[in-house]
Amino acid sequence: LAFSGALHAQDAGPEVGNVALVKAFQSAWNSHDMQGAFRKLLTADVDWVNIDSSRGKGIDTVVAGHARAHAGKSRGSAMKIKDIEVEPLKPDVALVFVGWEITGDQADDGATLTPREGLFTWVTVKEGGAWKIRASHNTNKAERSVWAPAPPGSRP
Repeated sequence: LAFSGALHAQDAGPEVGNVALVKAFQSAWNSHDMQGAFRKLLTADVDWVNIDSSRGKGIDTVVAGHARAHAGKSRGSAMKIKDIEVEPLKPDVALVFVGWEITGDQADDGATLTPREGLFTWVTVKEGGAWKIRASHNTNKAERSVWAPAPPGSRP
């Protein structure tokens, strides 16, 4: 997936604005700047569900949780965006699906963990001309999708 440097989340329509938001999210993740760059991408009342099903409400809680992760297991991680789908719901509200891959996560003993893939589902809103994340749900990719037919001889 290629990004154009000309994309800006500020004063953009749903498609362009949300692609720029995803690009800014990837940059914030990879720079591990949760207090600055990541915080700017969230609404004050953001609601966030992590891959472990924990839920954070409000910008301070969500930023603090991500800052802890990036000081710990995610300190050496790198995120690559694999795909983006934007579905405008209203001129200032969109549903955004973001496929991602993360490499470089670390176990408690410092060993590098296996790369993983997943999917964000975001509700984004346009606030003051900028697209921001209002709600996020993050899921790790399963070995086999419930939507795909089971291989012959396997259990559903």
